[in-house]
Amino acid sequence: MNYELSGKPFEYYNGELCVKARYLISGKSADNESLQLIGERGLQKRIEKGYIKRSRMRGPNTPMLITFETVPPSWQKILIQAFGNPEHQPKKSIFEKHFEKDLAAYEYFINYRINDGKLLPGNIIDECTLNASVLNCVERVHSKRIALRRNLRGSIRGTWQIVSSECNRFKVIRPHTLPESSTALQRKMKDYKKEGYEALIHGNFCNKSAVKLDERVKELLDSMFSYQTDKPTATKISRQYDGFLSGYVEVINNGTGEIYDPGEFPKLSQSTIKSYLSKWSSKVGTHTIRSGNRQVWMSKFRPYHDMIQPKFANSIISIDDRQPPFEYAKGKRMWFYNAIDLGSEAFTTWVYGQTKEGIIIDFYRQMVRNYTGWGLNLPAELEGEMSLNSSFLNTFLQEGSMFQYIHIEANNARGKRIEAYYRPLRYDLEKEREGWLARPFALSESNQAGAKPQPIVPYDLLAEGCLKDIETWNNMEHSKIKGKTRWEVFLETQNPEVKPTNWRAFLPYLGHKTETSCNVGQIKLNNKKYLIGENGRIVYSNRLTGIIEQIEGKELDVYWLDGNDGHIMKALVYLRGTDRCVCEAVAKPAHNKAQIERTPDDLFNYEAMAKYVSSIDGYINRRKKAIEKVTVIDNTPKTLNNKFQITGLRKPITERIGPVEIMEDVEDEDDIFKTISTPFNMSLKDRF
Repeated sequence: MNYELSGKPFEYYNGELCVKARYLISGKSADNESLQLIGERGLQKRIEKGYIKRSRMRGPNTPMLITFETVPPSWQKILIQAFGNPEHQPKKSIFEKHFEKDLAAYEYFINYRINDGKLLPGNIIDECTLNASVLNCVERVHSKRIALRRNLRGSIRGTWQIVSSECNRFKVIRPHTLPESSTALQRKMKDYKKEGYEALIHGNFCNKSAVKLDERVKELLDSMFSYQTDKPTATKISRQYDGFLSGYVEVINNGTGEIYDPGEFPKLSQSTIKSYLSKWSSKVGTHTIRSGNRQVWMSKFRPYHDMIQPKFANSIISIDDRQPPFEYAKGKRMWFYNAIDLGSEAFTTWVYGQTKEGIIIDFYRQMVRNYTGWGLNLPAELEGEMSLNSSFLNTFLQEGSMFQYIHIEANNARGKRIEAYYRPLRYDLEKEREGWLARPFALSESNQAGAKPQPIVPYDLLAEGCLKDIETWNNMEHSKIKGKTRWEVFLETQNPEVKPTNWRAFLPYLGHKTETSCNVGQIKLNNKKYLIGENGRIVYSNRLTGIIEQIEGKELDVYWLDGNDGHIMKALVYLRGTDRCVCEAVAKPAHNKAQIERTPDDLFNYEAMAKYVSSIDGYINRRKKAIEKVTVIDNTPKTLNNKFQITGLRKPITERIGPVEIMEDVEDEDDIFKTISTPFNMSLKDRF
C-alpha cells in the first residue's frame, strides 16, 4: 500500500493532539486520502465502548476529531508513515499568557498634556502604552512566581532577575523600551506604582532603545524559513543565520537579485530567532507558504464557537460587504457595505457604489455621521473581514482608537454575524421586489430561478429599493424582545459602559484636510471663521492664551468631518506637517446687531464672544503692564573719524544767513483790524 500522501490529518484541540476521523474511515464521509483503516460504523462502536476517545463531534464544516493517544499503536504508525510526524504545537511563555494591552493607559496618554499644553506625539503614545502594559504584566508574573516559591517553601531571592529576563525576552514579541537591568526594572516598577502612568513620561518623550528585530531582519528570517525546499526547522534557520553573518551562507533575493549584506544585520540568539518564527505574525505567512494550503492551516486554529447574542445595543457591530441580487446593467450589480448592531439587530450604517473598494472610507465616515447625529457614541466593538480593512489595522482600527475592541478575520464567514442576517434580508424582503435574481444552485425550489428572465433595474431605482428594505427591516419586530421594533430596541438599550467617541484617534485618517492658519485668535475654515476650543466648547482665559501662543500666525492642518446636514461636526487643529493636535476649531458664534431683535441664543452668543475677546484683551493688558518704562541714551559714534569736512558747514550762524532784521513793536493790537470790514449781509452775487 502506498502511504506517500500529502494530506494533513493532524490537529491540536484543547491542547491535545488529535486526528481527523475522515482520514481513518471508509465510505461516503471519508477523505480522498483516507487510509480506510475501519468503517464508519465500526469506528462509532469503538467510541461508544470507550476504546477510542472522541475529542470533538462532527458539525457543519467541522470534522470529527479522535484523540491521537487512544488510536491503536498500529494505526499511529501507519499515520506517521503516510503523513509524517505531526508538528509540535507552539507553547506560549508565561509572560505572553499574562500580557494584555492596557486600554486605560492608551486613553490616558492620548489625552495627556505636557506642562506647556502640548499633546504627546502618536509614536510616544504607542510607546508609553506598551510600556505600561508590559509593567502590568511584570507585576502579575512576579506575584505568581512569589506565590509559587512560598507554596513550595522556597526562597524568593532572585525572582526579580527571573522576571527581568522574561521581560527582556518579551521584547522580541513586543519591542518595549523598559530597562534590561533587573535593578533598573525594579526601580521603574516602584516609580510606576507610586506615580502611575505619569512615571512613564519623560522630558525627552521616553527612552528610545534600539530594537534588533526590525522589519528588514524579520523579512530575512521569514524568507529563509519559507522558501527552502527541505522545510527547515527554526533551529536550522538559526544555524544558517549565524553562517550568514560569518560569510559562509549567502542569501539572494530572487525578485531583485540583491545579495544581502551580513554587515547590515545584527547578531541574534537562537532563542530570539525561534521565538520570532513561532509567533503568529510570522507563522501566518511562513506556514502558509510551506504548507501550500492556507485554508487547511487556518482550520487548525479556528475551532467552532457558540455565541450568545449581546443584551445591549452598541456593544458590538458586525460589518461586511454584499451585492443585492439585482442588476442595474447587463452583468453588473451594485455593492453595499453595511453595519448591523448585534444587540438590537438594526442596520446602523449603509453606503453603496459600483465598486466595493471605493466605498470603505465613506462607510466609516458615514458611521460617524449617523451615530453623532443620533447623539450616540461609537460602538464598543467591531467585527469584520480582512480584505478591505487590513490597511487600517495600524491606524484608526487598532484597539482603543475608533473602537475599544477590534475583531477582524480573513476568509472566515462564520466569524461575521452579519452574514446570518443577510439571508432573511435576501429572501424575506428583497425577493418580493422586481428584478430579484435567484442563486444558481439554490437547494430550495422556492428560491430557484423562475421561467421568466428578470428585468434590469435602473441604478437610482435599485438604490432606493435597497434603502427602503433597510428601513423596513429596522421597523420590524425584534427576534427576542417581542412588541418592540429593532430600531426601538437600538435606542432604548444602549450600553452604558460605551466610552465617548475618541475623535483624535481616527479623525486624521477619516476626516477631510484643510490647510489654513490662525490670525487674531480666529481660524478660517471652509470660508467661515472658527474659534479655539476643546471638547466642542470655546476655551477662555489662560487656556485660550496658552493655545494662541502656539498657533497664532502659524501654518495649520485642520482635519474635519461634516455631518448629514452638511455642517462640520468636529474639526481638530494640528501644527502643519506634525502629528500633534493643538486644539479644536469651534464655529464662531454670531448674534443679531439690532438689540431689539436679539433672542436668548443671540444673547448667549454675544456673551461667549465678549468673554473670548476679554480673555485676549486681559492677556494684552497684563503683558503691557509687565513692560517697564525706560529711557535709552545712545552715544554710540556713527563715524570712524572726521577726516572728511565740507567747507563753510561749521561757520557761525550770523555769517551764514546775514544780519537779523528787527521788527517794530505793535502798540495796539486792535489797530490791525480797523481796516478790515465784513458786511453782515452779503448779496447773492458776492456769495458766489
